[in-house]
Amino acid sequence: MLEEQPAQENNVFHQEIRNNLPRVLSLIDKDETSQSFGYADRYFWAWGLIDFPNATFQGLANGLARLWVNGLWPYHTPETIYLDRIHSLFIGAQKLTRQDGSLEEAFPNEGSYCVTALVAFDLLVAYDLLQEIVDQKRKDHWLNIIEPLVGYLIKADENHAFVSNHLATASAALFRWNLVSGGSPKAKEKGELLLQRILDNQSSEGWFIEYQGADPGYQSLCMNYLSDIHLNCVDLGLSDPLRKSVQFLCHFAHPDGSFGGYYGSRSTRFYYPGGLLYLSDSIPEASLLSEFMMKSIIEQKVVGLSCMDEPNLSPMFNSFVWAASIKAGYKSSSPLSEDVVLPCRSRNTFRSNFPHAGMVIDRGDDHYSIISYKMGGVIKHFVNDKLQILDAGALFQSNKGKFGSSQFYQPQQKLEEDRSKIVVRSQVAEMPKTLSTPFRFLVLRMLCITVFRFPAFREWTKRILVRRLITKPKLWPIYNSREITFGKNLHFVDKHQVPQGYKRCSVNAPFVSFHMASKGYWQMNDEFSKNDP
Repeated sequence: MLEEQPAQENNVFHQEIRNNLPRVLSLIDKDETSQSFGYADRYFWAWGLIDFPNATFQGLANGLARLWVNGLWPYHTPETIYLDRIHSLFIGAQKLTRQDGSLEEAFPNEGSYCVTALVAFDLLVAYDLLQEIVDQKRKDHWLNIIEPLVGYLIKADENHAFVSNHLATASAALFRWNLVSGGSPKAKEKGELLLQRILDNQSSEGWFIEYQGADPGYQSLCMNYLSDIHLNCVDLGLSDPLRKSVQFLCHFAHPDGSFGGYYGSRSTRFYYPGGLLYLSDSIPEASLLSEFMMKSIIEQKVVGLSCMDEPNLSPMFNSFVWAASIKAGYKSSSPLSEDVVLPCRSRNTFRSNFPHAGMVIDRGDDHYSIISYKMGGVIKHFVNDKLQILDAGALFQSNKGKFGSSQFYQPQQKLEEDRSKIVVRSQVAEMPKTLSTPFRFLVLRMLCITVFRFPAFREWTKRILVRRLITKPKLWPIYNSREITFGKNLHFVDKHQVPQGYKRCSVNAPFVSFHMASKGYWQMNDEFSKNDP
């Protein structure tokens, strides 16, 4: 690049990228005399505060490559310096790859299927985008680095939980490998297997499973990878599943500009824009949702790139860069039909029940309400464009100081409803909220260097942890009945009998009852939100 490129006017994604690119570039160790040359986890190579590097950061090569080839790179950088930086990320990934081809995020010898898939996918995107300007020797080197990652994706699997966005990442990586390698029957077969698994488990309501239910935030990330598969393999028939997914997601763009929330199976509020913007030309609802969320990103009303901490920075950065490149070449499309409108902007009143997801949407003349009855009756209620009620569920405390709540996913939860109200009856479960201690870390590290070297025991341990921390918490002998009356002046009443040794309590802000690393990111609306019982 010969001169610095100005930020594109009206390209909100590029503006966000320019704001965050300095911290992205600062993550990479560029010191060739260092053993950690090419690593991008500063907590490991710079601070020395952890004893292993998180491989997720190596995937930043994807977004950096896309910025360059689309003329969106904002600095006066010679091509050789730029390409050497990308190469260093490949070298870092190579040094982080275990003998079995796996990478890790959470602990040594983790064998993370998700992170291996993510880095393989991102390096393949970078390879594809840059192959015209990279010499053959370096291209061969890059493919040799990616190959063992793909090998791991072919022979291993993720079985501690059903997480659609993880499987979509792996499937997208395998399809891309099949294309760049000149044909890999095993990669293609495994990619098709994972994709079919996702589609077989897609609800008829349009959502993809995240642990147990629907989570709009992570579904927007899943759409990133499914859209990439659709882009490169148009013969797989993804148009209808993607359309259903978009139509479902549209219900969770809120009148105040926020997206998703505590009612989802993973309680996430972020929005990944790339895949949905890519689908805008073929799915009217995707265009509508993308335009609506662009305004939210500008006003910081949704969790986006600037809100991300480092462990989630790479996929969000790459999604924003994909969106920026689409927006840079975007041509105004035909006006949308007046029949295509976001549910929160609809002029019609309606009440929709998604029984598989366990969510009710109530749209009135002046209000928009979302009730998640399979999450114990979580409520999000807007009057006009303002959040009036955000209640995360009934909260209790034991005499041992532990908290319990009705807010956890109960797949068999039934709903009693009539025209004006619903009743949600749910059991209370203990919140698995414990912090790490030196002793617990010592035990974990002993396991990492011993029995976790055996995949069967490691995966069994992961399943146990997922059950304890997310899907099967300890149940308490308390049942809460929440009666919710719909309307502009929505109100609710909780009824329960509290046995000896427990008490009902309240908090001043919403809470998440289970372990989820992606919870709690800030958005502007938090400065005005309230928990109003």
